[in-house]
Amino acid sequence: MFTKISFFFLLLALSLSAGAQQLSSRQLDSLYYSVVRIKRPELMRDINLPFNFTSKHLKSATSLFNAIRINLRAFSKKQQIVLQGILDRPMTDTSFFSPNGFFKIHFNASGIDTPTYNIHLFAEALDSVYNFAVKNFGYSPPPSDNDLGGDNKYDIYIENTGGGIYGYTVPETQIGSERYTAYTVINNDFTGFYTTGIDAARVTAAHEFAHAIHLGNYINRFFSGDEFIYELSATAMEYFVFNTVKDYLQYLPAYFSNTQNSMGVNGTIEEFALGIWDIYQKNRFGFGIIRKEWELLTQMRAMDAINNAIQQFGSSFGVELNNFGTWMYFTNYRTIPGQYFDDASYYPLVKSIARINYQPDSNIQLETSPASNSFITITNPSINDTLVIIITNSDIQNAINNTNSSYPFSFIIYDRPVNGAVKINDNYFIEFPSSYGVNWSASEILNNLVIQAGKNSAGQISYSFPSPFSYTKDAFLYIPVTSGNNSNVQFNVYSIDMDLVYSSNQTLNYINGQKVIKWNGRNGNYNKLATGVYIYSIKSESSQVTGKFVIIN
Repeated sequence: MFTKISFFFLLLALSLSAGAQQLSSRQLDSLYYSVVRIKRPELMRDINLPFNFTSKHLKSATSLFNAIRINLRAFSKKQQIVLQGILDRPMTDTSFFSPNGFFKIHFNASGIDTPTYNIHLFAEALDSVYNFAVKNFGYSPPPSDNDLGGDNKYDIYIENTGGGIYGYTVPETQIGSERYTAYTVINNDFTGFYTTGIDAARVTAAHEFAHAIHLGNYINRFFSGDEFIYELSATAMEYFVFNTVKDYLQYLPAYFSNTQNSMGVNGTIEEFALGIWDIYQKNRFGFGIIRKEWELLTQMRAMDAINNAIQQFGSSFGVELNNFGTWMYFTNYRTIPGQYFDDASYYPLVKSIARINYQPDSNIQLETSPASNSFITITNPSINDTLVIIITNSDIQNAINNTNSSYPFSFIIYDRPVNGAVKINDNYFIEFPSSYGVNWSASEILNNLVIQAGKNSAGQISYSFPSPFSYTKDAFLYIPVTSGNNSNVQFNVYSIDMDLVYSSNQTLNYINGQKVIKWNGRNGNYNKLATGVYIYSIKSESSQVTGKFVIIN
């Protein structure tokens, strides 16, 4: 069975930038033989490679064709002739326009490249992808190719792609500093693939059209250490447009088994599995945050773009990554209907990096990568408890510069109150070293109930949560309070224009010993508030505190 997976030859392990001058002859040979094996396998006969060479089946070979295009002049003259022929548009004998006229579809009416699925249903699917990307995401269509396909429509070629490839998008003419026009090639039959027939063609159309938009309208940075964002966004596009086709599920086990790896790692199947990160972001903030990340990507690295976009939407990367971990926990038989991922029941269970039998005063020492979540399961058979701790390392800088590095962390679990320890319940108290700082946070889930979400290393919640608050996902908004011995406070909420939208005297609640305001997000008439940023004021006898939060209606 064919699967979508990035290739593992030498070049991709190095996460190099796109410049041809940075590639050694051995790395160039790796690129050359990878694409030749797929597109011109007859040239591989009787060739003894001077090094160990392996490559695996790809779903989208766009990354590979990008590497070839960008580094074309660095290959030998003989290799350039072969590669240019591979990069050239396929020769076909038949073409027609999609129903809405957005695409021109090219294919051969007979022979090994003939489509085996209904090409008219495929054409309708292409128009659906176009409409979704432009209307829901607000993307501009890919730039014109100046009639290289015979007109100004975006060109789709159907052929036997070889190598188990679903499809690929080829950058063609450079426009601007790092943008390219492109065309797309899609497999003609999908026999033996995880998803087959017209459904495979549909999700491949969504995946590759996302690549065409990103390469043409934003930036081509496939080989700069940021390729992961291209594949996760394209895989998420499959789900957004055709959510009844579950092709993306095949990649999830790789990520759910290795959440301690940085989400910025490239060249692994996990970058496809991380399509669920964009699914999560859409559910939390709407499609606009994904488009904002691509706008920012033209100015900064991918992890910085993600962090900055989340901040602009009223939250932080650390908060969202930790909350993402909670969403990942409630899958499979732990799925809660109506909460977290819509497809959660189809997802695998997340794998803990350690499973520990509870003993009081245990000092647990482990390590994790930047931009990652680590799940630790602690079982207490004597009272039939299972405590899951999600440790989040949201270190953006090292997620860019030292993605494959590991960083130690530790915590101590007690059976009694200890100065500096966070109370989980009467049986468990956890101490996190305060030296970890703002890049580290933790959540606890006891017997499948979320006890506390997103604590910083000092154990206290320092932000309103959930952030943003969504009426479709969240029942209450919690705001931490420091008010001395006061049990009641004046709580006011204002719009961004400082219009008062809610006011009441609030009796404080406690979450694991911390005072919070618990509010349902509705005004005095019990009406929901409009989507936006709101400012709150909490006034007690001894202090007044202000802050802000985001509501999504």
